[in-house]
Amino acid sequence: MKVIHRNPPASLAALAAAARHQAREAVREARRAAFAAEADPLFFKVQRGEATSAEYDAKVAEIRARLPYPDEDPHG
Repeated sequence: MKVIHRNPPASLAALAAAARHQAREAVREARRAAFAAEADPLFFKVQRGEATSAEYDAKVAEIRARLPYPDEDPHG
């Protein structure tokens, strides 16, 4: 008779948690890059009076909507 070894539920839960963490970290890094490339320059323009804080806030909201965290509702 052949014995089939199955992963215990705890192992599956750990794998799922690791996958969620990895997905969240990937989004965090993508957001970091987007903020650095798109929002940060706009922030400094706001500081110099060359752009409005509303433009900056819109850019931040756009980045967050474009790159939502896996466990986050992108619309609220």
